[in-house]
Amino acid sequence: MPADFDRQRFLRDYWQKKPLLIRAGELPFVDPITPEELAGLACEQDIESRLIQVNAAQDTWQLRSGPFTEAEFESLPQTHYSLLVQAVDHWVDEVSALVADFDFIPSWRIDDVMVSYATDSGNVGPHFDYYDVFLIQGMGQKRWQTGAMCNSMTPRRDESGLRLVKDFQPEQEWIVGPGDILYLPPGVSHYGVAIGNSMTYSVGFRAPSEADIVSGLADQLLDELTEDQRYVDVNAQLPLHPGEISADVVRHLHERVLSMIANPEQIRRWFGKTMTTPKYQHDEHSACCGSHDGHDYGHEQDDGGISDIISLRDALGDGAEVFKVPGSRYAYALADTQAELYVDGECYRCNWRLLTLLQALSTPGHTEALDPDVVSACNADEEAAELLLTLYNRGSLIIG
Repeated sequence: MPADFDRQRFLRDYWQKKPLLIRAGELPFVDPITPEELAGLACEQDIESRLIQVNAAQDTWQLRSGPFTEAEFESLPQTHYSLLVQAVDHWVDEVSALVADFDFIPSWRIDDVMVSYATDSGNVGPHFDYYDVFLIQGMGQKRWQTGAMCNSMTPRRDESGLRLVKDFQPEQEWIVGPGDILYLPPGVSHYGVAIGNSMTYSVGFRAPSEADIVSGLADQLLDELTEDQRYVDVNAQLPLHPGEISADVVRHLHERVLSMIANPEQIRRWFGKTMTTPKYQHDEHSACCGSHDGHDYGHEQDDGGISDIISLRDALGDGAEVFKVPGSRYAYALADTQAELYVDGECYRCNWRLLTLLQALSTPGHTEALDPDVVSACNADEEAAELLLTLYNRGSLIIG
């Protein structure tokens, strides 16, 4: 973000209201990944990628899903295609670091950073998203057009599998260069076309639908209800007609259902676990996603290293560093008597005195080792040390 970017004004006037082009600041933007490295990721089995070719003459798009092969890339034309790789922040530290500048939005809202490489005239067609997105321009230039607000009733072209807006009419247009950032709120139609070879970093935000919220809360309630809890008649009396469902019955049902979902603790816990569920699951005890200055991300529970609280404290006492696993998601909430840490869809109840640790873990774009002072304090606190050991064993932390 440029130094003069007014975060408070942005939240007041633009966030989830209207687009904003944020021109690059004085510092030059350096791409954290090369097109060749991005193509390498798109060849990996466990990484979601898409290749989109556009036929400008016929106004059609062709969508293919990865993983791809080197031969497929070599057979591509020189222009009119885009490669999109999802969640690159899970695999590349330098890409993950981009989200640190968006700390004026709660970190649990951030979904992932998608990176796209487009050759001249490459694009994914006019479309809209149901979530907020910051489009950071890397190398090259791109022409962005924005149009009307859209929703589920907007006519679309679905033949390519891309769910494109059928009759896109541009209302605003910008040419963006390295370091420029285009913010788009949910529902705004947009169309970006590369001018020469171009890289774009899309910081997307989670926005569960109300249907997902109701369904998720219902699933949690179903897990807690038993066969013994059933409908009962209240104030039974002679009916005016045996076939009528009276207003008293409906009122009773309404009150009963509201009482089931009126517990803020249940809602908070469900929301925390839901918003920290990883986009892509990583294996417990194994996270081979990259490296921190030579520190291998992979670890095994039975490798002879950290296996219990004693070996953990010995390792920390000997100067071992603590890192978050790329792709792991952290958030916390404060209740009346305790704090709750949500990590990768799990909830851990903690004492309030662990707040500094919870905040350190929940910092967005945090790719460096945790502050040594925070780690040292954890080593001196049995509950904090147990929490670190649990997160390590669950595959959410690297200690080494």
